[in-house]
Amino acid sequence: MTINEIKDKLQIASIVDKYIYINVAVFVATLSINTMNALQNSKSNFIINYFTLSEKSSEYLYKPYTFITYGFLHLGFIHLLFNLIALYYLGNLFLNFFSKKKFVLYYILGSIFGGIFFVLSYNYFPVFKNSNAVLFGASAAISSILVGLATYMPNYEINIRLIGYVKLWIITAIFIVLSFVLIPNGNAGGQFAHLGGAFIGFILTRYFNTNRTIVQKKKKSNLKTVYKATNKSEDFGISNYQKKVVQQRKIDALLDKISKSGYDSLTDNEREFLASASKK
Repeated sequence: MTINEIKDKLQIASIVDKYIYINVAVFVATLSINTMNALQNSKSNFIINYFTLSEKSSEYLYKPYTFITYGFLHLGFIHLLFNLIALYYLGNLFLNFFSKKKFVLYYILGSIFGGIFFVLSYNYFPVFKNSNAVLFGASAAISSILVGLATYMPNYEINIRLIGYVKLWIITAIFIVLSFVLIPNGNAGGQFAHLGGAFIGFILTRYFNTNRTIVQKKKKSNLKTVYKATNKSEDFGISNYQKKVVQQRKIDALLDKISKSGYDSLTDNEREFLASASKK
């Protein structure tokens, strides 16, 4: 594959695919440095040293960017594989209902708040006193996306092989409970990071839903006023504003349908409409 072909694929790739590529690229770079270090009998890896998040204030205050960069770094193949599978499915589901800008927001803030919960836990709870820990992986960002989706459409059903259809809120509840009860069983920092990502995912979706409700109420009250055409092109048709109102009503109706019957209940035309609306 030529460099131009790679560039073309990156240009047409979705935001989810691009974030997956970044995670894979960082993982390959980390492994490559580890291999070179092993040949030179050295254990220092600058990617791990400079881009993982430490619980020590002397480090994260000096390197505040690590609250974001750790969310793109994995040290084990299985860890990377499971995270990217979850990111692929949840990320693409997310894009059916939210914009790519919101995907970036959930991912980045999920990493940041996951890091904050990690740092606070290791500096507050006595059990972690004198512990040395670093945080890495996309789990907190994925937690933010998962909980954000479950908050937005809790009754959406996911078909899990050998189990069947399970509502999204049930999957999310199991994930959060496991993250909490597994804290004493190793990787406590990672579990706290999951909870931090889940927290901001819930807050973001509640915030966006509240704003959407307020906007809808304003639009409904505005519909009671008489519309006055401002140009000839609008004299014999509906205005752009009215078109947006109609479109929003259709989106709300489809979201209600998904909440009650699941995404699979939509027709192909309804799915295409939601996909196109989420890109605007």
